[in-house]
Amino acid sequence: KGVIMRANIIFHSVSGNLYLIASSIKEALIKEGIDARLYRIEDLDLHLLAAERNDVNEYYEDIFSLPIAKNEKLLSADIIMLGIPSVFGMPSAEMKVFLDGTMGLYEERRLEGKYFYPFATSSISYKDALDAIESVENWAHLMGLISLDYPPYMHKDGLMMPNRPGEEIDIMSSRLASAVKSILS
Repeated sequence: KGVIMRANIIFHSVSGNLYLIASSIKEALIKEGIDARLYRIEDLDLHLLAAERNDVNEYYEDIFSLPIAKNEKLLSADIIMLGIPSVFGMPSAEMKVFLDGTMGLYEERRLEGKYFYPFATSSISYKDALDAIESVENWAHLMGLISLDYPPYMHKDGLMMPNRPGEEIDIMSSRLASAVKSILS
């Protein structure tokens, strides 16, 4: 039996869509024998939105119960997966704060050689999500991460409503997990 590989899935979710996608990916990876774990990006205002919006409130407790992502969660992974909400073609401010906090890891080349996979949502368009992914891929490249040879997943939020998370997510997660297993083996 080989070494169990570790996938740390770090995401920032406001309305719950990225949480659902990340959870689906985690379950699919576990089925493939990969140690997959979820971590949330700290969002100090999420409780305010949860009090105002039902879509945010629906998954607030599930998201809030997860551990907050720290740099050591990047270090403990064989593959780092980032779930990015796109805000006008860029990662959310909270995701950007997290990534900006990795400068020490960059300077010491601590993440070099680990695998990387991004996925994103947008309430605007697939292009908006792709732009956010590309900016995070630039971060990954500078860190020396190896991009998974698998297309990044982009989801337009409106497609999930009202029946979340949806068969599309489960199919994508299963295919991604199979690809991750073959790449990490």
